[in-house]
Amino acid sequence: MAKKSTPDAASTQDPTIAALGYEDAVVELERLVESIERGDVGLAESLAAYKRGEQLLRHCKSLLDKAELTVRELSLADAEQAGG
Repeated sequence: MAKKSTPDAASTQDPTIAALGYEDAVVELERLVESIERGDVGLAESLAAYKRGEQLLRHCKSLLDKAELTVRELSLADAEQAGG
């Protein structure tokens, strides 16, 4: 049976989120959570904020994963230079 191809998170991500750096994404996520918790927005707005929050969270995780990979690669390169 053929496996369905699913788009990755980056290809379906809101371009305004993709342009955010980690710190800016975290600040926006915190503001969304605060507004939902305070009840400042109605149901429809809360659902939209929740959806954007999920996208921001995935974006932050992706940025952290990339940073971790970079650190691992640099550490490996340093270890190879020190050993060689």
